[in-house]
Amino acid sequence: MTQNQKLKQHAQRITSVAALSDDAEDLGIEREIIRSWQRCLSDEQLDPFKPRSPNVLEPQSLHELRSRYEPFIHLSQPELANLASALSGSGYAVILTDNKGLILNHQVEESLANEFKNAGLWQGADWGEEHAGTNGIGTCISEMRPVTVHRDEHFLRQNIDLSCSAAPILDPHGNLLTVLDASCCGTEDSRASQIHTRALVMSYARLMEGRYFLREFRNQRILRFHSRVECVALPNEAMLALGEDNRILAANIVALQLLGIQDRGKLIGMELSELVGNDLDSLLFASKSNEGTVLPFRHQDSGARFFGFIYKYKEPVRLRGLTIKPATRTPDECRGELCNLNKLAGEDPQMLEAAKRGLRVVDKRIPILLQGETGTGKDLFSQALHKASKRKDRPFVALNCASIPESLIESELFGYKHGAFTGARREGRRGKLIESSGGTLFLDEIGDMPLNMQSRLLRVLETEEVVPLGAEELIKVDLNIVAATHRDLVQLIGEGTFREDLYYRLNGITLYLPPLRERQDLRNIILNVLEAENDTGKKLQITPEAISQLLKYPWPGNLRQLRNVVRTAVALCDGDVIDVSHINLPTLVERSRKPANAFPQDTQTSTAKIEEFPTSEPVSDNPLRSAEHTVILNALKTNNWNISRTAETLDMSRNTLYRKMQKHDIKPDNR
Repeated sequence: MTQNQKLKQHAQRITSVAALSDDAEDLGIEREIIRSWQRCLSDEQLDPFKPRSPNVLEPQSLHELRSRYEPFIHLSQPELANLASALSGSGYAVILTDNKGLILNHQVEESLANEFKNAGLWQGADWGEEHAGTNGIGTCISEMRPVTVHRDEHFLRQNIDLSCSAAPILDPHGNLLTVLDASCCGTEDSRASQIHTRALVMSYARLMEGRYFLREFRNQRILRFHSRVECVALPNEAMLALGEDNRILAANIVALQLLGIQDRGKLIGMELSELVGNDLDSLLFASKSNEGTVLPFRHQDSGARFFGFIYKYKEPVRLRGLTIKPATRTPDECRGELCNLNKLAGEDPQMLEAAKRGLRVVDKRIPILLQGETGTGKDLFSQALHKASKRKDRPFVALNCASIPESLIESELFGYKHGAFTGARREGRRGKLIESSGGTLFLDEIGDMPLNMQSRLLRVLETEEVVPLGAEELIKVDLNIVAATHRDLVQLIGEGTFREDLYYRLNGITLYLPPLRERQDLRNIILNVLEAENDTGKKLQITPEAISQLLKYPWPGNLRQLRNVVRTAVALCDGDVIDVSHINLPTLVERSRKPANAFPQDTQTSTAKIEEFPTSEPVSDNPLRSAEHTVILNALKTNNWNISRTAETLDMSRNTLYRKMQKHDIKPDNR
């Protein structure tokens, strides 16, 4: 079939399906897509076969439009950047439009800029349904709900290679303010694979919505609540803005949903006491005496139980001019040249890519998640990133979430005032979050952080405000987060022990540090570690036999174990040469199960693993599957297990490759 025949068939399909009534049998097409096709044919009188040139604002008109939306553009910029980072490497552009579909802002990888510009996805372009037909942005505006428009679901012929997921962002009065969209050019993935992208877009849209609500009513009190206590003051919370007389001024969509109210007008102007009854007194008292204390209350009509507090914006205490003591170093502090990004990366392709990508984002306030086996040097890598950043003269503060008792993590993170609890130090404590302000906070073993602390940490990351234990004033902090784990956070999310929203917040970009046994530059690493651990004042040599023994060892403890072995060898060496007699290699422990290491995400961020994949029979049971397994495995080996390059070689998306690797149980330890 020629391209022209394919486009004619696309147009015929649209006109035939749109002619059906709304009660037509299921055609495998979403109802909102059919409604959009009908609008395009009848109301807009568009022709699906006829190409249309993009409608783009003149520079002056675009400048005026962006000026009107400047407060919201400024407010949403960090979230646009975070969403773009979450989708990095998967070919998506992140787009913000006004309430008519005109693109105000976009985040796109430089290598894809021309591709998206040719598709018309550029600042000032009009993607309203009346001009561009069925598409994520325009159809989201018409339907006033999150939508996905995948490939040939687009109305116009020139858009059938696009895949778009969009969500509306409402103002505090329920009016459409803007639209958040993630679009991809030329994806071969199925429509079902877009579910995760739409969920991400919806999550960030709610986050922007909440930020805008708080900004608009920063001079009023706001009741922030939810039916689940851990959701209070997080992106999916309910909010009611209150006047001086405690009458409701505005409500967000979550508040309407939780209260079971469909008509917003019935809620506006109502006294809060009509909703919460006598619980109002305790909420008001708590807001005056200790703002931020979450209290239970009941809905007068339904009896439903909620948790919340009355919030009043306070100008945060600024930390400028204050002296912040650097954190005490851990035993694994940087030593010599090891705390250098170039030295750590060495000549290994995976490490070089991780270092390159880390350097590109470290000064852009994008959270970095380091994944790799225990001992791979995640702590050293984080310190090296800090030393390579513009924050290098500010504190580097580390907290190991697995080594501190659960009862102490809260005070370690948030600090406390004198008298906050029995045994508190007289002078109080700043806490790691405040100590790290302006520098870097390294959260090691983040997968082991208690669930209740995850909620509090997420709240701080959202607001960048800290309230120490026993204190009332808010302290503004400037946070730069590097987190690390050897555990599979996606698996922990499925088990209910790690918050999915915190995962998205920390996973601005994921950098995978390979285990020592897979490093292609192991010889150089051994020599660098010897140089770093040599505190004898002598220039030590090492025999070829000793080097050979070190190269053959599989290093289950990775870099940490290598450093210990070399440190011991240096201590045992009486002369200037380390030989085999000085090498003390521990006996390997046989393991009856696979280690719970994180599935490597390549050195580029991928969120495709969130979705569940069906289990399947062994590869050898089916010749076709066996052949596919062999092709994928060989391609991975050829491309040194670089996911992006392998996907390009196999002419598929990274998400598709991840799914096939999961299907065939292909993991990096297969290499």
